[in-house]
Amino acid sequence: MLQPTEVIAVKLLPTIRARLAQTLLEAYGMKQIQVARALGLTQAAVSHYNTKSRGLDQDLLKRFPEIDGFVVLLAEKIHDGLPRTQQIALINQFSFHLLNTQRFCEFHKKISHIDPGCAVCFPTPPPP
Repeated sequence: MLQPTEVIAVKLLPTIRARLAQTLLEAYGMKQIQVARALGLTQAAVSHYNTKSRGLDQDLLKRFPEIDGFVVLLAEKIHDGLPRTQQIALINQFSFHLLNTQRFCEFHKKISHIDPGCAVCFPTPPPP
């Protein structure tokens, strides 16, 4: 069983990193090593993200289409020199926003095989 915050670590963050790496490589023509330095990753991780052999959770992307819009804006800021601490803060804010939605709760229930009546995330109904 995964805790909601583990879902962020195991599913959401790798998906955001993969999309960021792909966007920086494709839209900005950055080299893998440049992307790795900008994101604080290894070149090997960027390579895996680029080939889509790791990181992307398609179900998560379908449930949260706003991930792509967030990534496009963040990639532009990173390309323009956004410091890593600000990257972390923006990703943290975005992740927290998603965590506090019914869609995230439903995704958590699905991948953790939790009973549908679970009220751990929200003792009272969350926003859609």
